[in-house]
Amino acid sequence: MRAVRRLAVLFVLATIGGVIFASPAAAITAEQHQQTSPGLDNSDANNGGWDNTTPGTAARPFIKYFAINNGGSDIVVVNNTGGSPSQTPAPQVSTDIYAFVAPVNACADTPSGQCYAIPNRVSIWLGRDNGGTWTNDLTGAVNTVTENTTIDLIVGFNSAYSTLRWSWANGAPSYWRSTVSASGGDVRIKFKAKSMPNSTGMPNSCTTIPVSSCGDNTTRPTSEVFTPQLLLSMDTTLGPAFTGVLFGSASAFIGSLESSPITAGQAPTLTYGVAAPHLNANGTDRSGTFYALVPNSILSLFGTSAAGFNADLLPITRTGDAGSYTPSWSEWTAGTNGTAGQLLTISNISFSSPKFVVGRQNSGGGSNSGGGSNSGGGSGSSNTGKGTGSGSATSIKVGQKATFAQMLAVANTKSPAGAKLSAKVSTPKICKVVGKAIKGLTVGTCKGTLTITPKKGKATKKAFTFKVTKAGKRLPLALHH
Repeated sequence: MRAVRRLAVLFVLATIGGVIFASPAAAITAEQHQQTSPGLDNSDANNGGWDNTTPGTAARPFIKYFAINNGGSDIVVVNNTGGSPSQTPAPQVSTDIYAFVAPVNACADTPSGQCYAIPNRVSIWLGRDNGGTWTNDLTGAVNTVTENTTIDLIVGFNSAYSTLRWSWANGAPSYWRSTVSASGGDVRIKFKAKSMPNSTGMPNSCTTIPVSSCGDNTTRPTSEVFTPQLLLSMDTTLGPAFTGVLFGSASAFIGSLESSPITAGQAPTLTYGVAAPHLNANGTDRSGTFYALVPNSILSLFGTSAAGFNADLLPITRTGDAGSYTPSWSEWTAGTNGTAGQLLTISNISFSSPKFVVGRQNSGGGSNSGGGSNSGGGSGSSNTGKGTGSGSATSIKVGQKATFAQMLAVANTKSPAGAKLSAKVSTPKICKVVGKAIKGLTVGTCKGTLTITPKKGKATKKAFTFKVTKAGKRLPLALHH
C-alpha cells in the first residue's frame, strides 16, 4: 500500500479536543459550516477543500442518512435518500449534532507537493454545535452520543469519485453494507464509537498509513478523547477485490490494511496494522481492540466461508513489536449485519504499532506464551516474538471437505494461472475425491496425490497427508514432492 509521505491522515485528529476550523462570530448552521469552513467544501492558502480537488464539491461523497440510538427509538438527524440527494442536507430534527464530509491530504491553493489533487482518503466525522462554532468534542451535546450509542450512517458516492477500497471506523462495527462501484453507490455502517488518544503533541508517525511507529514505552498522550469518525480509503493500491472491506479500532489512532497480490489458486495474506502510544493519559498500560470484517468474497480465497468457517485456515500472528493479543471470530450474516462474512476481533492489544498477519504464512509458529491456543475459533495468545506464524493446516472433520485450492494455499504452494487441479486418494476408506475437494469419510489418516497441470509444460504431483477427525483438532498437513 502506498504511504502518504508521512502526512497525518486523520483529518479530525490534528485538532482533537477543540474547534475544527475557525468560524464566523455569528452562529452558523451545520450546512453552512460544511460549505464555508476552510478545509471542508472551501479551501484557502493553508487548508485543502473539496473546491480545490479534481472531484470538486459536486462529486464528493455526501451524507444520505444519519441517525443515533441510545437504546430507544432512532433519532434521525439526516434522511437524504430521495431521488436527488443534497450534498449538504438540512437536519430533520432539532439537533446540535451533524455529520461532516472532509477530504484528507487534499492540496491547498499553494500545494507543497505532499498532497493529492484527487484525495486519497475521505473523513466522515461527527461535530457538535458549541455556541455557534462546530467542534469534534461531543461532550455536552443535547442529543447525547456516548460509547454505548449506535451510530447509523449511509454515505453516498458519485460516479466521478467512487474508487472506494477499505474503510476504518473509530469504534466497534455491528453492520456494514457496500454497493459502491464505478457507477457510484453507497455504504452503510452501524457502529459504537470508542475513545482514542489525543493526537496533540504526538509523533506524526502515529497517524500515518501504513501503520509504522508511535513512540517508545514511555509515550503517552495528554488526554483521551471521544471523536466518532469513519475514514474511507480511495487509494486504489489494493485491487478491486478489496472494495468495501471494513475494519475498526478502539483506544487507537488508526488502523491499516495491506495484502499480498491475489493469485489464482492461492489465498492472499492480509496484514492489519494498528497504532497507539504505549500508555494511557493517566500513565497506565494501554490495551486496545481491533475489528476486521472478512467478507465471503475474501474468505472464499482461503477455501472457507462465513457459514462453514474454519478459523485454522486463517492463522493469526503478531509481527513487529512484541506484545499481547487475543483473537476471536464471529459470524456475520447479510440479513442481520449487512454483509455475510466473519468478524475478526483482536482484543488485549498492547502497543505501539503491531501488525497482525492473517492467512498464509511462511514458517514455524511465533511464541505463544499466554492465553491459550490459536485453534478452532481462533482464541488468543500472548505473542512474545516476531515469528512469522505457521502455514500448517488443520485436520478436517468427518463429512467436511478440503478444497484443492485450500490445500495449496495453506501449504504455501502456488498454482500457475489457468492450471487444472486433480487428485487421487490412496486411502479410499478414510477419504475420497468429491469434485475439486477431498471429503473426510471416517476417522483416520487421509493420503493421496494432488496433480497440478499447467496450460503448458509438465504436470507436477504432490503427495498429501492429513487427519480426518471427529473434533477437528489442529494437526499439520504435509504436502510435498
